[in-house]
This record gives sequence, C-alpha cells and structure tokens, in this order.
Amino acid sequence: MDSFEKMYSVKEVSAITGWSIDTVRRMIYRGHLKAVVLPQSGRRKRIYRSTRIAENALRQFLKANQN
Repeated sequence: MDSFEKMYSVKEVSAITGWSIDTVRRMIYRGHLKAVVLPQSGRRKRIYRSTRIAENALRQFLKANQN
C-alpha cells in the first residue's frame, strides 16, 4: 500500500458500490474487505470506529468479486 494512496470512508465505499453502510461494515468485519481502523482522538468516545478502506484494496475486492 502506497503511503499516499487514496483512502475511502465506509460511507464513500457505500456510495461507490451501491451497498448499505451496514453491508460495507459487515464485509470488513468478516474479513472480505481489508480496512484500517483509525485511532480515537480527543475526549469524545464514539460508539463506532473511524474506518478507512484503501483504494487498491477496494479495487482488488471488486475485481475478485465480479459477477
């Protein structure tokens, strides 16, 4: 992975693929889609984690799972 590679949020991947946000998160959780979880910062405690998907990982996943 290139250090300056484009990283997509779960919401952006949802818009690109047409899947729901929950489906994208499920694919990440099950290990089908590789993602990076960003560390929490500040005092705010979130219920969810900030997750980013590398452009290359998304392309590989979509290419491997074409119909």
